[in-house]
Amino acid sequence: MESIIFTTDAGMVLAELLDGTQHEDIFIVADKHTVLFCDRLFEKVDWLPSHVTVLDCGEENKSVESVSRIWMMLSKQGARRSSILVCVGGGVVTDLGGFAASTFKRGMRCINVPTTLLAQVDASLGGKTGFNFNGLKNEIGTFSIPEKVIIDTRFLNHLPVRERMSGFAEMIKHGLLSNREYLIRLLNLEHQETTQEYMLELIRRSVTIKNEIVTRDPREQGLRKVLNFGHTIGHAIESLSIMQGSPLLHGEAVALGLVAELYLSVKEKGFPEEIYREVRNFVKQHYPPYPLMNHVDTLYELMLHDKKNERWGVNFTLLSGIGEFSLDNYCSKDLVVEALSQV
Repeated sequence: MESIIFTTDAGMVLAELLDGTQHEDIFIVADKHTVLFCDRLFEKVDWLPSHVTVLDCGEENKSVESVSRIWMMLSKQGARRSSILVCVGGGVVTDLGGFAASTFKRGMRCINVPTTLLAQVDASLGGKTGFNFNGLKNEIGTFSIPEKVIIDTRFLNHLPVRERMSGFAEMIKHGLLSNREYLIRLLNLEHQETTQEYMLELIRRSVTIKNEIVTRDPREQGLRKVLNFGHTIGHAIESLSIMQGSPLLHGEAVALGLVAELYLSVKEKGFPEEIYREVRNFVKQHYPPYPLMNHVDTLYELMLHDKKNERWGVNFTLLSGIGEFSLDNYCSKDLVVEALSQV
């Protein structure tokens, strides 16, 4: 498992990690917003790397063309396998940068500096990298563990509320996969009044939950599938929103997917209805709705492309209770459509 460093001074941590590394061996990938953090992030390193790829923001830019731009920068500037690619940004940046690093010269070193809540609790961790292809979410990718992940909650001070709530959806998923006490803490959180220290404690807990699962199943052969809870339907909703030209943030789509897959869990596994209703009410209160029922055939077709499917139909991880999960459940299309109607 990658080494995860929690800090309130990412610049100092990065300076210590890069001590003794030559200027020409450091490369950066960022987006148009996070590149503005780089001067401060590297101020204690004594020099700002000149080899920088700045990507366009948004899930719609999570493409092979963006990966190619990173490869081109690495190739033109003579990067070696011993060089280090520092990925500064949200999940799009760490996914694309991680994929580029894992494939350039068959693998170079990579450090993630996640700057969004979503990236800090999920996207930058666990070694999944990749990009969208042919209209399908994360269709191409690798498993490649970053050398370090530096989590600094100060970056969250710059996040709009919508971005913060996108990451929070993954934390709700972690609560559903762990225990009621953590889930209730999350559902009752007053975001405007939350201190940085308390938020860091919650982030640590979510990271620990994910890491315990990934450590036991790093290449998603079994147990790690539980981390896809909410994502089979969520990814389909996200892909549809991009196709429709009104893209949802990843966590917004996952939040809707959590509601639908909890409904499947109630129907198929006896998940407690009162907890389902609590989560559903929270999602309806904090996340934007998205019209689904006019697109059920498209959504189902998108779900059929999910990587977990091992036979015809859609493979779901379902819950019988908080922290009690069941892998490899194939639900009928009619039931899936019924679940979509509850979102």
